[in-house]
Amino acid sequence: MSSDPIRSPQRLAAVARTRLLDSPPEAEFDRLTELARALLSAPFAFVTVVDDRRSYWKSCLGVNLPPGVPPQNTVEESFCQYVVSSGEPLVLADVREVPLTRANPSIESMGVVAWAGFPVRTPDGEVLGTFCVVDTQVHEWSDTDVAMLAHLAAVASDQVALRIALADAERQRQRAELLDRSATLLTAGLEIDDVLDAVGKLAVDALGDHAAVHTVQPGGVLRLAAARSRNGSPRPARRAPVRIGTGDAQGPGRVAATGHSELVTDVPATLAPLDEPVRRAAEALGAVSSVSVPLRPPGADVLGVLTVVRTAGSPPHDAGDVELAEVIAGRAALVLDNARRFGQERDFSLRLQEALLTPPPQPEHLAMAVRYSPAERRTAVGGDWYDAFLLPGGATALVIGDVTGHDRTAAVAMGQLRGLIRAIAYDTDAAPAEVLERSDIAAAGLVMETTATALVARIDRPDPGSGGRVLRWSNAGHPAPALLDTDGQVRLLDTKPNRMLGVEPAVRRDEHTALLREGQTLLLFTDGLIERRGADYDQGIAALLQALAGLHELPLEDLADTLLRRLQPAVAEDDVALIAVRAMPEPT
Repeated sequence: MSSDPIRSPQRLAAVARTRLLDSPPEAEFDRLTELARALLSAPFAFVTVVDDRRSYWKSCLGVNLPPGVPPQNTVEESFCQYVVSSGEPLVLADVREVPLTRANPSIESMGVVAWAGFPVRTPDGEVLGTFCVVDTQVHEWSDTDVAMLAHLAAVASDQVALRIALADAERQRQRAELLDRSATLLTAGLEIDDVLDAVGKLAVDALGDHAAVHTVQPGGVLRLAAARSRNGSPRPARRAPVRIGTGDAQGPGRVAATGHSELVTDVPATLAPLDEPVRRAAEALGAVSSVSVPLRPPGADVLGVLTVVRTAGSPPHDAGDVELAEVIAGRAALVLDNARRFGQERDFSLRLQEALLTPPPQPEHLAMAVRYSPAERRTAVGGDWYDAFLLPGGATALVIGDVTGHDRTAAVAMGQLRGLIRAIAYDTDAAPAEVLERSDIAAAGLVMETTATALVARIDRPDPGSGGRVLRWSNAGHPAPALLDTDGQVRLLDTKPNRMLGVEPAVRRDEHTALLREGQTLLLFTDGLIERRGADYDQGIAALLQALAGLHELPLEDLADTLLRRLQPAVAEDDVALIAVRAMPEPT
């Protein structure tokens, strides 16, 4: 408990909770002071609210203040200080004759001679200020006067209690509304920057004039990741890191280090010990009060800090605002943690795929282009892959596949299955159907527990007798290859596919053959190239054939880019892998 009752943290918190400081005049209080003037024959009557620096006159009848002069005086100039300090009424016929009050500056500045006041209390018993009357001449207050003053002070206290009850009800309504609105964070996506921007916008709308979100970075630093202002527009987010330090007097660094929320009701009074950049930022914003709360999922470390600032003209933050900020931060932390985990998983999957999707070989008799295009960045990485390699006898093996799923497990399974098919094809030099059969059996024996579509093809070296290359392929539930002729016509090598890998390992697989002639282009692709929301498989295939037609004269790399540009939507919903192979003239 503070030894100074005026500056007691409990009392100051109760004062802030009423939100009466700097509030405009209200008829309910003015009627009481007008009644006091009339009944007690006093020229002045006041309802005051006292904090640690000033006595704010919520109602001040009889006082003519010049324009622009606030209705207040300092605690040291006020007579309210004596009532707040003691918690007892003070009734004096002549303040100049009493040792406690004879040196008060208001005797000279305001002409105070007689003063009588009773404490106005909050519902929890803290002294908020006073209900008082003032005379500029000696005034002997009668017992009736004192009783009447006590009664009016009690009514003023009731008005304060009613105001607090209404404010609490409004805060509960805002809290319920905020809980509903915070659900919008769940629709912000899985990109961290989008989540943080949504947090800042929600915090400004609900709690302040400016909001900033810092994220905790490796090495113990904070990065300003999002900033919002009351007008709704994003503020430029400075990316310079701010060192976290447990010795910080206040601010995001302190909250990140301790994991505890922070309420600063008077920012200007606390700026002196802070670093110069922090002081400059607070001064530039005109910060009056601030709330900083940690973004921390249950059982995890602090991921970031949300700070909300109010400026002059807005009531200072209070404990209720801290609770509301923690509601936002709690929901945001869960979404942010999901986004962070998603980002880590996606980065892992992309790195794995990039490591496995190696450049294709370039045999003398074939030109080859490959592409892997991940889905739009908000979508999880899938298990699409391609592979191309030379077999010991000089033939070229092609593999295209898609593991079921869109997560780290799918990416890992893709890597395992790709390696398995490659090893079996190279080691045995078997035909495509046998490669798929052996790979399926091996995957089951190794308990890989995954399903996938795959197409394995083999292009033999040119046959001088036929003038072409023999193409053999076997299809495990995958889209059929497309063939672009030298005249620009396109056809689908549409044969009935066998079951996916991982469904029935002992199944016998079919093999198909075609002749790949000089200048023709073979296209293998995953279903991300043809599947669209609202369109069926046949429509996707038709769109592919139309997009590929007439591209026979383009260099193979340009053909692959053009095809992706024509078929992929602005926001790709699935990964795409493709292999384009063109039969070239046999070198002489």
